[in-house]
Amino acid sequence: MKGLIASFIISTTCTSAWAQIASSSFFPSVRSINPGVAHLRAQALISLDGSKKDINKNHDITTGGIVGGVKTDVALQKNTLFGATKGSKVTFEGMFDYETGEKTEHINSTTYGLRNVTNSAKSMYGGGIVDFGLIGLGFAKAKYDTFNRFRVGSPPDVSANDFKAEIDYTLLKAGSAYNINGFTVGAYVMQRVATADYSYTYYDPQTGAPGSTEVWPAETKSTGYGVGSGFTAKKFRVEASIEKMAQSDLEMKENPLELIKAPPESVRLSVAGEMRLGKLSLGARVRQIMGNFADLEDLIPSNLLYSELSASDERLETSFNFGWGSDKGITYSAFFTQSTAETEEESTIFMNGEKYPAKTTSTSYGVNLSYYF
Repeated sequence: MKGLIASFIISTTCTSAWAQIASSSFFPSVRSINPGVAHLRAQALISLDGSKKDINKNHDITTGGIVGGVKTDVALQKNTLFGATKGSKVTFEGMFDYETGEKTEHINSTTYGLRNVTNSAKSMYGGGIVDFGLIGLGFAKAKYDTFNRFRVGSPPDVSANDFKAEIDYTLLKAGSAYNINGFTVGAYVMQRVATADYSYTYYDPQTGAPGSTEVWPAETKSTGYGVGSGFTAKKFRVEASIEKMAQSDLEMKENPLELIKAPPESVRLSVAGEMRLGKLSLGARVRQIMGNFADLEDLIPSNLLYSELSASDERLETSFNFGWGSDKGITYSAFFTQSTAETEEESTIFMNGEKYPAKTTSTSYGVNLSYYF
């Protein structure tokens, strides 16, 4: 069973990030997290999918005269093109991803009443893998842009500002994976560099007219690794892995409003299992994430929702997947996603250092068209 005609997934992460650190997944339309796993692929393919995700967050903020906390809605739309060759002496993978999103924070205060704070974002990702068997190399570029508008009051008493961030990411990976009599082991190392320009526009409190704009450049660098092991047979596959990203090094000249922060250390633990029953394939995965560990394909959720998480904040993600189909030709698939996470987070509006309980629910759905060679 290689092609997917239908799939059902429960997860908060990109569906392409199914665990692939020690061995290749039974679902070939997913990328290899470890670039050294690509040579274990049993199927060549090209696929295109489109998806939507709706995220709702209730943040129990009890400061600044807030009534009932801050309620946040995020709407995301993503399109992904992915292709891979069958495992051989040299194996290739490539993926392009484009996502747009809008975040709206609904605030009810005793001073200003009901108001909305809007934040739009978009991200682009392009990456590839070349796997020579003994070692695989991966390279990826990603871009994240966000624009936040804050408006309160009316002349002659206006509180308003615009905040923009333009961030360019570069990711390098090197890894290797082996299958010896069914027992699998894999590991990779990575380096991520992000260069950014943050701009802040002030508004005249008397007239509401835009005033001066300040621009602050910054750069962060971080290293990480992933290690996984498991067992792969003809009918089933299991894998456990740990991935860790170190505290980022931050370089900047100015940060007067303390809007620029270095991402803290983060860890992702994963356990995954898959099995085949004739033409039916089943999969399950449990992930525990500490901090804001995220793939470059998930920049919008990572930046809009989880950017304030500390290294000690945790969330649990549970995923299920099934497929039915043939080994060759065109196949169609669809997926549905649902998840809930409970965290303790700072407020991105008040920035007072206090943490408040937050509950985030996520629902997404999409369709996929694939051709298996």
